[in-house]
Amino acid sequence: MITQSLKNKKTSSQTECARQTIQSNLLEGILQIPNSLKNRLVEVILLPIDSNKYCNHSNKKTGSHLQRFAGAWCGDPLIREDQGNYEIRETLK
Repeated sequence: MITQSLKNKKTSSQTECARQTIQSNLLEGILQIPNSLKNRLVEVILLPIDSNKYCNHSNKKTGSHLQRFAGAWCGDPLIREDQGNYEIRETLK
């Protein structure tokens, strides 16, 4: 049995949100459900994100710090400026 209670509620910042109570097994393939929540009644809360500071990238942790941040830049395209002249060094013997 699924208890569905869809509520539009104002939070302290006057933002609308949607809340629904549903069986977690119906969300498989849509959300990653932790094993501890599988086949249980859960509440799903949807909140709008109105800022560009949030990117569409996974929160899944990877091995190194560099891999977690690779591709996460959300700002203007990065442009490498001219590096100018560099000193010519003697060759190593």
